[in-house]
Amino acid sequence: MDMQMPKVSQEMARLTELFAGTWRGEETLHPSEWDPVGGPAFGTWTVRAGVDGFVLLVDYEEERDGKVAYRGHGVHGWDGRQGTFLAYWFDNIGILPSAGIRAQLDGDRYTYEEASPMGHTRFTYTWADGTFSFTIERSPDGATWSPMHDGRYRRV
Repeated sequence: MDMQMPKVSQEMARLTELFAGTWRGEETLHPSEWDPVGGPAFGTWTVRAGVDGFVLLVDYEEERDGKVAYRGHGVHGWDGRQGTFLAYWFDNIGILPSAGIRAQLDGDRYTYEEASPMGHTRFTYTWADGTFSFTIERSPDGATWSPMHDGRYRRV
């Protein structure tokens, strides 16, 4: 009996098409509990397909005052059994994810929301006209949201 190798889903192929590459751009960090002052930053995203296209590997660096202030690594994949994307994020803050966060791709917009004892965080990625926008919003209750991070990037 020949076993058929699985194929990369249409959903995963679409997210890879949108996001793969190197993206650089300016960011605004809004004052928050993580950064009471906020201010300008510069972000670089390096994104590639991994594991034969079944996951997207995301490396991110944020520069402030000419120095890398924050680094993160994401793994995004399509879980066909659950019918959703799962997103995992690791960074130099050192808090490890206990599980993947369900994510959704709607057209050219990819979103997920995380709830923790510290509040809610919503992540939104949007691609349009050769640019990629990324926002992070925070909420104490999941109802009232405040901006935490806004970035706009171009593929290089």
